[in-house]
Amino acid sequence: MARARDLSARSHDAGATSARGHAHSHGHAHSHSHADHIAASTKEGLRAVAIASAGMFVVAAIELGVFALSDSAGLLSDALHNLGDVLTTAALWVAFILARRPPTNRFTYGFHRAEDLAGAFIALVITISAAAAAFASYQRLVTHAQPTQIGLGVIAALIGFAGNEILAQYKIRMGHRLNSTPLIADGQHSRTDGITSLAAAAGLILVALGVPVADPIAGLLISVAILYILVDVGRDVLDRLMDAVDPDVVAQVYREALAVPGVEQVTDVRARWAGRRLFVALTLGADGAISLTDAHAVAERVRQEVLSHVRGAAMVDIHVDPVGLPEGVDPHAWTHMDHDHDHEHGEHGHTHVHDDHDDHEHNSHAHPHPH
Repeated sequence: MARARDLSARSHDAGATSARGHAHSHGHAHSHSHADHIAASTKEGLRAVAIASAGMFVVAAIELGVFALSDSAGLLSDALHNLGDVLTTAALWVAFILARRPPTNRFTYGFHRAEDLAGAFIALVITISAAAAAFASYQRLVTHAQPTQIGLGVIAALIGFAGNEILAQYKIRMGHRLNSTPLIADGQHSRTDGITSLAAAAGLILVALGVPVADPIAGLLISVAILYILVDVGRDVLDRLMDAVDPDVVAQVYREALAVPGVEQVTDVRARWAGRRLFVALTLGADGAISLTDAHAVAERVRQEVLSHVRGAAMVDIHVDPVGLPEGVDPHAWTHMDHDHDHEHGEHGHTHVHDDHDDHEHNSHAHPHPH
């Protein structure tokens, strides 16, 4: 079960320096229910992927079987694409399995990013299937190969269309339900596969009407359609891998935090997806005169509001800055001491003792303190 992330809050109380507090006892019921929801969605995702893989394998097997009898380039292109779909859904299944593993000291955020890597694998498979379909169609075009069993081939292509559309609706519906972008993308991929199945059927019908090159041309057109899918899927995959997020999500986090009593300002709102989980970080401004306990309570309330109302939110890191300090007081003044030097400690203090190797510049102290 996923563990709720402890929060840190800093407050300036009665002129004291900033301190950290950790949330150990707040919001546990919500955290448990949230983790249970994630576990349940993963289980549903595994079931959805298994059903989709089985359905797509049946469709591809039917088309490959009929291709062996008819030698249709369009049907082969569509069958290869459907086999690629089996591989992509299998990749999603592996990703869902990996996402269930708990965080480790090496992978401290868990393995949720595996779902995004599955999206990259989907893009790779789409590329390979497009190349294979184009090559097979080109060969049949230059060798003037003619398909046979045209009626059976048309039926198989129509079965491919129906199967792809049914699976597309199922995967898209489950993807929205589980907040799984790769599953939604795979569903859109299946929907376009249905259109390519219709193209394969159209090519066979044109062959029957006396246009012999229609079948390999249909196969080439299917390859182009596959590449069009690649552009769309690749854009979504790249966005995820580059931590892109919908600006509306950032705006919602800002609104939820600012609405909490005690919050005077909200800055540095950041969010990124890892699979179906949204990781959020933000900085709050609270009255610098309140206690650390009160500052922590404000931060904890914000954390729970974001987890409750922002879809997909799984972890929220909050830093609290004191507001209203005396002029000239910088709560982020750099106070780090260089501990690389030897020190001589006297009764009333200490004196630095420098060796020859200590003659270096200390400009590194000037960099800003991260929030």
